[in-house]
Amino acid sequence: MEYVSPSEVINAQGLRLVLVHHMPSPWGQAVKAMMEYKDLSFTAAAWEGGSGNPELIAWAGNHGAPVVAWNNEAPIHRWDDILFLLERLAPEASLLPEDRAERALVLGLSHEICGQLGLAWNRRLSMFAPIVASGQALEDFVEMARRYGSTPSDVSCADARQIATLNALTARLQAQQDAGSEYFVGNRLTAVDFYWAAFSNLFDLLPPEKCPMPEQARPMFTSMADEVRDAVDPLLIAHRDRIMASHFKLPMEM
Repeated sequence: MEYVSPSEVINAQGLRLVLVHHMPSPWGQAVKAMMEYKDLSFTAAAWEGGSGNPELIAWAGNHGAPVVAWNNEAPIHRWDDILFLLERLAPEASLLPEDRAERALVLGLSHEICGQLGLAWNRRLSMFAPIVASGQALEDFVEMARRYGSTPSDVSCADARQIATLNALTARLQAQQDAGSEYFVGNRLTAVDFYWAAFSNLFDLLPPEKCPMPEQARPMFTSMADEVRDAVDPLLIAHRDRIMASHFKLPMEM
């Protein structure tokens, strides 16, 4: 995948994506994989970590990636807004069930993985906390941690919340497997399968040959409380490996 300049993405038409550069940011990697599954053509620009990204911030009104835009519509960055846009653009390869009960389940599980106070939100708090507490973090990093809700009360609950969600995901997959399905909901691929596959890197990071990120950043991803690590059931990783092999480009493009 080739990146174009921010200005090219800002001024283009069609579908555009801004991805975190060099890092397996799961929100962006899930979006990219879903776009590719839906056979949607897109132009991509890089969000550079440690850079101000002033053009992209002024355009998108958001201090992070992914950002997605379609033609002259306003750029969007929330995971659910992006999913609904992709469903509108390629409904024939839907990742949301028509059955309303199953649809609600897909959206609920996806929120528990992607959304505010969800699995990744709490994992990020646990990842950032020791860096902030060291007193050696750059002010930009400290400000980013604050922006993502890094308060003492939330940090103190973060590991327990991750364990509860991981246990719920494992129970869901086990029930599906017992019913003869290899997916989180129903008997076919849905958005939640993509989200877990991408977000699993926060709990069981793929090796360098599949996830070629900067080596100095890998310890931040792999360091976690033993109790959290123990909650990553092999069933979850088997599901990740199956979805990654079938529906993601490997090595991951970042």
